[in-house]
Amino acid sequence: MPLGFFALEPGPWGAPLVPSAEPHPVFPGGPCVGDPDSDDGFLVSAGTRNTVVLHPDDARGLRQDPDLARHCSGCCGLHGRAGMNRQCPCGAHVGTLVNDCNTAYELHLEPSRVRPATD
Repeated sequence: MPLGFFALEPGPWGAPLVPSAEPHPVFPGGPCVGDPDSDDGFLVSAGTRNTVVLHPDDARGLRQDPDLARHCSGCCGLHGRAGMNRQCPCGAHVGTLVNDCNTAYELHLEPSRVRPATD
């Protein structure tokens, strides 16, 4: 996502992930992920629809979850499959950063947890 722009992701995005018999990307535009509990199944998102997608640098003041280890199992960064990993200064989880080598570089904000700032 370019700096200064935003989009709405109409499809389900983020955790929880649910089994699927069809090989669809776990998130729109992402890789297919095998279901570890099935020999021939896959995982797909059953998360929130209409997440607000931003360039990560456009979300000033957000910080990473201090328990980042539970979110980071990609080879180069965060894959987003473990749930929200960004917090506002009060500590509330508000979104999910994805920045692994096989994902887009973007931040998805949960629409029920954020509102636009009025400067």
